[in-house]
Amino acid sequence: MALEETIELENAVKAALEMTEREDTLIIVTADHGHAVTMSGYPERGNPILGFVKNIERGNFVNNTENQAQPYTTIGYANGPGFDFHFDKNIGFWKDIEAEDYMSNDFVQMSTFYLDSETHGGEDVSAYAIGPQAHLVTGVHEQSYLAHMVAYAACVRKDTLSCPAGMISSGAKNSLHLQLPMIVFGIVLAARQA
Repeated sequence: MALEETIELENAVKAALEMTEREDTLIIVTADHGHAVTMSGYPERGNPILGFVKNIERGNFVNNTENQAQPYTTIGYANGPGFDFHFDKNIGFWKDIEAEDYMSNDFVQMSTFYLDSETHGGEDVSAYAIGPQAHLVTGVHEQSYLAHMVAYAACVRKDTLSCPAGMISSGAKNSLHLQLPMIVFGIVLAARQA
């Protein structure tokens, strides 16, 4: 599902870019959190992202209790339902997943310990921008920075934040602050329709 949501976000950004002019519309793409998911080490080039990793020659596998090589999932979670799906408590080791259909809707990726569902992660999230004042979206910032930066770029808080040089704070048909709410609404609407 997460990969499908990524595609829908891409579609929403494409729609926003098609609906606007780059010269007068600031578009920011970001997230409010990450997830406790990682891509495990050393999958072969072209390996399915939902698939398995097992390369005997390079040592990319796990040894089971009988010292036999078995694969691990390319994507793994720190927590979630995948632990009970893959861990055999009777032998104290991971089940051999090589014969599993990783494309099945019932397949669950491995996780380090069990929870009913995986949790949000605590890492920084990326923010990408294009358009006027996009140069302000660089580096690492506190979460509240983006709201202040958007207010500045849109010139909606001229009394406390000032305005970018050459910006018109009100009354202009093509000013950034008139288009910005439409873009935010468009992205939210596209995401909800997914």
